[in-house]
Amino acid sequence: MRTYEAPRKLDSARRCQASPAAAPCVWAVGGGKGGVGKTVVTANLAIALAARGPRCIVVDADLGGANLHTVLGVPNPPRTLSHFLSGEVASLEDVVSRTSIPGVSLISGAHGMLDAANPHHSQKQKLLRHVRRLGVAHVLLDLGAGSAYNVLDLFLAARRGILVVVPEPTSIENAYHFLKAAFYRSLRAVARDPSVRPVLEHVLAGKTRRRMQSPRELIAAVSEIDRGVGRQLAERARAFRPMLIVNQVDKLEHHKVGLEVAAACDLYLGTPIDYLGALELDASVPVAVSRRQPVLQLFPGCSFAKSLGTIADRLVEAEFVVRHASARERAEARDGPPLATHGLLAWEEPAGRAVRAARPSRPATVDPRPALPPLDISQPGGYLRQCREHLGIPLAELSHRTRIRRLDRIEDERFDELPPEPYLGAYVLQYAQALGIGEAEALAASFLERSRRIAPPH
Repeated sequence: MRTYEAPRKLDSARRCQASPAAAPCVWAVGGGKGGVGKTVVTANLAIALAARGPRCIVVDADLGGANLHTVLGVPNPPRTLSHFLSGEVASLEDVVSRTSIPGVSLISGAHGMLDAANPHHSQKQKLLRHVRRLGVAHVLLDLGAGSAYNVLDLFLAARRGILVVVPEPTSIENAYHFLKAAFYRSLRAVARDPSVRPVLEHVLAGKTRRRMQSPRELIAAVSEIDRGVGRQLAERARAFRPMLIVNQVDKLEHHKVGLEVAAACDLYLGTPIDYLGALELDASVPVAVSRRQPVLQLFPGCSFAKSLGTIADRLVEAEFVVRHASARERAEARDGPPLATHGLLAWEEPAGRAVRAARPSRPATVDPRPALPPLDISQPGGYLRQCREHLGIPLAELSHRTRIRRLDRIEDERFDELPPEPYLGAYVLQYAQALGIGEAEALAASFLERSRRIAPPH
């Protein structure tokens, strides 16, 4: 069995080395929704961090659906986090399980009791106290999906929170809602200040409550009443500063999603986000999961492992911005039309100016994507196949990406085997947009017209 080794040891890893007097660096990995690969990222990121420095412990804090032990290849841990939370064991170190990866240990959340998925406040505080006493360099908390209070509290209690998304509209929308909920949850510390609470209560109870849809709007409304309190909230927003990983990237434009999310959240939440990087959609990942082994252990040279190694370097070196992204790229991501199709620009700015769903784009410089063949709407199905083959995308991959079954029927224009017109038009439009065809609507209209002329009546 191969073991993953870091390509180099980092000087900054020694600075993070845990000692009996030093608390570990705690990273909480969350996601706005399930299915984004959060657990796989957490497990393999722990391996990459352990290879760059001292020991690392991974804590499966998803007590309602713990499966981190499966990804790490640890069968049936004898003691789990539930034994600690219930008081059956006195110390968190008593439930640490060994793994086959050097330097990586596991605190599993498997076999949890029915009430373990929602620990009480005292249990959470007890867990966090013991986590900070672990004698390792890094502790990674694998959180449950969603934005329940217990998930948000652990996300905020970590040194830094890492959000994992995939380049899909639903994932990005849920990520925004997660970050907004986490920020509002973080305001509890500020709200305990006697000078802050009355102002917040006045704003939240007023007529403006119905109009405020983002933390930036809340800060603006508070600042109108009390500039000092508004300044405190703005500082809290800047200190919130979560991090972002885009997982399952499989085409060039997906690499821009991280910068777009960061720009949109900075603009509308008032919260900076540090984009750590993207992880490619790699066939090695599901193979490793099916074999119950970490990707970095089974396939240390795959693209997923290399990209995750780069992200681990950024964490260890505390360089939480994309090195290759220039200031100009960030400005274009902020001033362009980021996330308009993902529903993040559907409100008004605090000053009352309407936010356009799509702003005029800047003059294009160079399009990195391959040029598509000239548009041919006389045979739209054949043109879709021609574009797909020109881009080198397998039909099965595109079907998985669009969630549309039997795309070959569309390409072959087998109208008698296709759904009725309202659904068919949406399918063809989505297929064309997935290929990056600019005239997608014209192509879909042509397909429907041919369907009316050629297909037998339903």
